[in-house]
Parts: sequence; C-alpha cells; structure tokens
Amino acid sequence: MNALPFPSDPPSFCASEPQHDSLPSKTAPTSHVRESKHPPLFYRLCAAVLCERWAAFMLISTAALMLCARFGFPRPDALRLLGIASAANYFGSLPGGYLLDRTTNSHRGISISSLFLLLGYILLSLPYQPALYISLALLSVGHSLYKPSTQRILAALYPPGDSRIEGAQVLIHLSANIGAAAGSLLAGILSLHAGWSVTYASAALVMSVPCALLWPAQTAHAGSEISSVNTQIRTPEMPTPSMQRHTRTIAGLSLAMFLFTLCTAQAEGALLLFCKDRIDRTFLGFEVPIAWFLAFPAVLVLALTPLQLALLPRLKQSVSTSLLIALGLVAASLCFAVLLPTTLWPGPVSMAWLAASLSLFVLAELLIAPLGLALLLRSAPPRFIGLATGLWYAAGALGYFLGGEVGALWSSWPTRDVLLFLPALPAVGAVVFSGLTRHRAA
Repeated sequence: MNALPFPSDPPSFCASEPQHDSLPSKTAPTSHVRESKHPPLFYRLCAAVLCERWAAFMLISTAALMLCARFGFPRPDALRLLGIASAANYFGSLPGGYLLDRTTNSHRGISISSLFLLLGYILLSLPYQPALYISLALLSVGHSLYKPSTQRILAALYPPGDSRIEGAQVLIHLSANIGAAAGSLLAGILSLHAGWSVTYASAALVMSVPCALLWPAQTAHAGSEISSVNTQIRTPEMPTPSMQRHTRTIAGLSLAMFLFTLCTAQAEGALLLFCKDRIDRTFLGFEVPIAWFLAFPAVLVLALTPLQLALLPRLKQSVSTSLLIALGLVAASLCFAVLLPTTLWPGPVSMAWLAASLSLFVLAELLIAPLGLALLLRSAPPRFIGLATGLWYAAGALGYFLGGEVGALWSSWPTRDVLLFLPALPAVGAVVFSGLTRHRAA
C-alpha cells in the first residue's frame, strides 16, 4: 500500500484544474506513441520498485508483532516506534530530494539508496536490540533517497505535458502492490514457521535484486536514454501555472498525503492488533496469519488495476483530478466508520468487517497515491522535482508520526471513541483540500 496510485489529469475545460494539466493536442503526430509506449528504463524501474516494496512489506506486515514478541516492547511503545520510524523514512525525503536536485545524475541516488536498504535488512535479521536501531537508521536513509529518486527518474522520462505520466504512475503503483502482496504473504509464512531472522534475511535477499538492476554499470546507458527521451518528447510550449495556483496545488496535495498516511499508519499497525484481538480469523479450520490481512489490500489493488486502466481515458474526459483525490479522502474516512458496528458486540467478529474496511482503504489509496504524484509532477518546476517530491513525502512523515500517536490511543481509549475520531479527520480534510485546489484566477 503506499505508496502504494490513479486517475489522470483532466482536460483543460475542468474548472478545478490548472491549464498546464490539460492533455497535449490530439493533432500531435506522436500522441498515440506517447500514450502506449514506455521507455525501456521505465520497466527496469518497475522491477526495482516491486522488489523494494516486497522487502519493505516483509517488515511492515510483521513489525508491530515482531517488536512485541521478539524484543518485548509494550504495544503502545511498539506503535510509537513504528510511527517514528515511518515518519523518518518519509521526512528524510525532503532533504534527500533537495540533495538529488543538486545532482545531474538522476539514477545515482536510487543505486546508493538500494545499498543502504540492503544493509538495513541484513542487520534486522540479527536478534540484537542495538542491531534493530542501527537497521532502522539505515532503512531511514535508504528510503529518504529511494522515494524521491524514483519520481525524479519518472520526471526525466515523462516531461510536463506527456500524456503517459498517469499510466506510468499506475504501473509503478501496480508493481509496488505486487511486491507488497508477495512480501506480506511470504512474511506471514516465514515468521510463523522459520522465525524472525530468516524472515528478514529473506527480505535482504529480495532487496539485492534492485541493487543488481540499478548497479552503476547497469545504469550507464540510462543517462543517455533519459536525455534521448527528453529530447524527443519535451514540449517547451506548455504553459506554466501561476505561482499562486502552483503553491495552492502543492499545499493541497501535501494535506491529502498527510491524512492518507495517518490512516495508513492505522492499517499497518493498530488495525493488525485489532485483528488479533477482535477478528475471528478461522476459515475452514485454518487460522489466517495476521500478516496476510496486510496483503489483502495489495491483492485488491492488483485486481482493480486493469479496471482502473480501462476507465482512465473516460475519467480524463469527465472528472477532475482534485475531485477524485477528495473522494479518496472520503473513502479513507469511511474505512474506519464501517467498523463502528463491531463495537456493539463484545466477542470476535467476522473477517468481513475488516475486509470491508480495507477495501475502502484501497479505494482511498487508488485515488490519492498515484493520482497525487502525477499531479505533483505536472505542477512542480523540473528543477525542483526532488524537493517537491520530498515535500509530499515529508507530509507523509508527519502523517505517520501522528499516526503512531493515534495508534497508541487504541490502547487507552474505548475502541468506539477511536472509530468516531478517525473518520472525522479525512472527512474535514476533503473539504479543505477541495477549497485549496479549486480553480481561481492567478
């Protein structure tokens, strides 16, 4: 889930969107090629993102349980530590993106960050608490560079005005969710039958694949490929948005990212513990591993992506991007509201309740994550892509940090009160976001 994806930029007649988000003219001779073909480097990037998310979700899907069972953390402390770690991963993207903007090599950062992540998972496999803290620090540095690096490469491959950018973000998100599903499913099996050390050693093994794919020798051709693509498809006549509209759009996207990651922190932590305590996980005599419930959203994304890709051209013609993101925030609100009836029964409840909640969360993810990044790349000036992406992830960092604090409330507040409080945040955010991104004259 993240990070990880959907609709696209609307045509210029959508009053809520800036003019530079409109599609290129249909008279352009290369428009069909732009919509249907991606550069070879893009597919290598998809494979690298898939493996990185695979390794990451082997940790994310088991982290809360691992901290409690392996190192003896109390539940509130474990959730707070996870919130801090996730916040550091995201907040570090702001200085990381700034540093990447100072370099001329758009793929160097992703190679270096892959090595940091590999070392982090290797140390995490060791059963020592000091190794835990060092590994979290290495993973934080790695993610701080990895996240803006992927978007910087995409921005180089798909300049402003290229109609393929939404499809590229969808495919990147699809790759991320394939990795998330595989990582969660594998971690659920390994953590039960092979132990924590084997689980995270396997994550390190998976992370070695992006290191090989993005090794400097392998990316020597990438720089020329990016330059070639830029030369072929750059559209210098594309209008630039006014500074006021530019600032309001980025502010609105940052708010949406903050609220989405605050909800994501609950899905990756507190809801898993809620599942352990309140959900009847027995199905046909088999007890479903808790980690598999984090794989469910990723699998649902995989199932819905073909439908989303099929509807994407029609969505471009009828629905504004900002409206779709606002609807994503409404879906995030409903994913907690739907669990309120479970507070009426003291005993375990059906898995269907959690499935409904996670399905609404997936809808929010599909509307906010890839769509927001696509609009961000269209809105940010090319020389500030890394910084703008870092700001997006820094907003996510704040969401994860406060999400850890909210997760701790599940242990001190009645569940009903938490499930009344959580839906209000993204619901109010949807209203504020709509106001910030509403079209106004410069």
